[in-house]
Amino acid sequence: MIQKIIKKIKFELQFNNPHYYTRVSQKIVKTAYQALLHKKLDKLSPITLQKENARLTLSILANKKRFYESIASLYSFCFWKRDIYIHYHEDGTLTIKEIDLLKKIFPGIKIFIRSENNLKVQNYLSSKGLHNCAKLRGYYLFSIKLFDMIIEKRTPYMLHIDSDVLFFSKPNEILDIIETGSFNGCYNLDVGNVYTFDDDTMSQYIPTPILNRFNSGILLHNFDESFFNFADLVMDNKPQAVTSWVIEQTLFAMYATLKGNFLALPKYYDLARKERALGNKLVSEHYVHNTGYDMHKDFIYKLYPIF
Repeated sequence: MIQKIIKKIKFELQFNNPHYYTRVSQKIVKTAYQALLHKKLDKLSPITLQKENARLTLSILANKKRFYESIASLYSFCFWKRDIYIHYHEDGTLTIKEIDLLKKIFPGIKIFIRSENNLKVQNYLSSKGLHNCAKLRGYYLFSIKLFDMIIEKRTPYMLHIDSDVLFFSKPNEILDIIETGSFNGCYNLDVGNVYTFDDDTMSQYIPTPILNRFNSGILLHNFDESFFNFADLVMDNKPQAVTSWVIEQTLFAMYATLKGNFLALPKYYDLARKERALGNKLVSEHYVHNTGYDMHKDFIYKLYPIF
């Protein structure tokens, strides 16, 4: 491996490309922080789930590349709320080693293996006549959030979090909804409207304007399988939408708009480091990938001492 790296560096030297060395430097630093994050996670006490009276299913989709970050995300929520189900949907890259570590840190966690769920979920959707949904499930990784998570949830409410989210304090706005049923759900505010379809297309399916700046990185909802019928209708005769990287977010935003009574989380549920950069106190941060190693540093230096 070292010889391959040296060979690669020698190759790049021919082109005098300074950006290459910047990228290498950032990757080395990030790898070092990931290793430190792993060590910190190994030292944390397991969080035993108390599922007897659980009213929330916490779901996450993650891969081997962001495995330790996903554990940090889950731990940062479960530290404040333990009477829940945790559903971990992996993308097909986890090994027995990672799966065993999940079970060690979160006794009682349910892990869904992609190779086992692919045929199961597609067959289920096809058996219901939801052929557009089945096609989407076959081509689009993040459709696991759309279908698998809803099929498998154990409680009226499900909270989905991305693997680049941390919670710094008790998320009372989310927990209050679960306890009182005051809203159908809540969502993280994005920096703008990022949807697959334009307004005219979406207006064919929803009677009111789409929810503003809807982001599914933190998304609480009480959807049931009637959502599948809506998604199948929207996806009809739209083959290009199968490849859109935000189709999952778009379909959720459309259905949440149709259902109504969704809360936009306040600004201290930060996204893209806007409030963080101002030094404001946060409940959560959604680092939205490619934001360096801020997530690692925040967990190591801010959350680990608390945990």
